[in-house]
Amino acid sequence: MKEYECIDKTEFLAQIVLVEEILQKYGAEYIGDSHEENTWLLNDGSYVQEKIQQHIWKRENEYIRVDRVYFSEKPFLVLEFSEYKDGPYEDADPFPYDLSDDEIEQEVRYSLGVGAS
Repeated sequence: MKEYECIDKTEFLAQIVLVEEILQKYGAEYIGDSHEENTWLLNDGSYVQEKIQQHIWKRENEYIRVDRVYFSEKPFLVLEFSEYKDGPYEDADPFPYDLSDDEIEQEVRYSLGVGAS
């Protein structure tokens, strides 16, 4: 994970787990993992590489992964969707990782196209 001042990596990763729990709540089933290596450009002009293992979920006819987007002020989370397990995956709208649990659930519901209950 790209390093940020004042951001707890454990808390950030816990939010990914929360998003995955919400996916399960709305019918997604875990089907496997994917492994990627990403390269990020940092503010000082240097690059950092990160190896990421993501869980792959299936809900109805879509495959879903929870990914991260590194904006300058803080990381965001984003759901990625594909018709195929191996992709290509397209991002939904990213959202800040540090929202409340209820706000994160609203973001996931929006990304999944689930109406209010």
